[in-house]
Amino acid sequence: MDVKEIQNLSEYVYEICEINNGKRCNGATHNEVLLFRGQADTKYELIPYLGRGRRFSCDISIFNEERNLIEMAKYKMPDIFRNDLLPLELLALLQHHGIPTRLLDITENALVALYFACNSKFESDGEVIVFKDNELDVTNYPIVNAIADSYRFARGTVCTLDLFYGDAINQPYFVEQKQTHEICHETKEQGGQWVAECCEKIFFVYAPIRTLRQQVQRGRYILFPNKIEPYGNGGKKAFTTVIDPIPKNHECIARRFHIPASLKKQILIDLKAFGISEEILFCDSTDMVCKGILNTITGYLKGKPI
Repeated sequence: MDVKEIQNLSEYVYEICEINNGKRCNGATHNEVLLFRGQADTKYELIPYLGRGRRFSCDISIFNEERNLIEMAKYKMPDIFRNDLLPLELLALLQHHGIPTRLLDITENALVALYFACNSKFESDGEVIVFKDNELDVTNYPIVNAIADSYRFARGTVCTLDLFYGDAINQPYFVEQKQTHEICHETKEQGGQWVAECCEKIFFVYAPIRTLRQQVQRGRYILFPNKIEPYGNGGKKAFTTVIDPIPKNHECIARRFHIPASLKKQILIDLKAFGISEEILFCDSTDMVCKGILNTITGYLKGKPI
């Protein structure tokens, strides 16, 4: 994977435009769209918070931790984390409020991604990862909500794909496609194989825009299923207790840009001229807006507005 080191904002904009001009668009089956993630440290993996720090069996599985977090949030704040939300909607709302989920934040706005690559860890190089997705895949298919609902289908620390499929197709979000699936997959084992095939691709997903922050940041997500491995001696497969990161040389990644640590603060200053700043991106947070006012005023008083 070719990695480009960026020296200033104008070079970054030029490179993004070049990638955008080279998108594959045939108007019928494939129209590529660019999606972006900014990371403040190049050492960070592409993995959601819920899956970090897990490579082996652990005392509490991802399914159990996810269950504890979600059910406690619903118990303490039932008016916000409502039972009538679709699983993906619920995860997006939890993510917005800081609860670890199996979602990884990405954005449709290249400048927003650059901001997040530069706004912290000033001693480390940052990076922007550019993904390509098919713009025609705009529907959140039932399998997406089933993956978002994984913890409900696990038996302890185990979630075999055949049982996962059998549980998932009986959920309300599968009603429209249930008959089709029952025709195509006569057994749960066949359904489990279909789940495994679905999980071979990256799930770029939408969630309803319910907050001003989501709208301003042009937020999207990558949804991560648990890692799939053989289970038992009968040829079955199961979701394991870990989530694998997306390799940074994955075929869905069009380009990676490195931002030297020494340039981060200057790029943040330049981004502010284009309306990309903390008080804009977090405009629904009174604390963030006030912090932006303080930084601006004290910066001017010191002769160095930021």
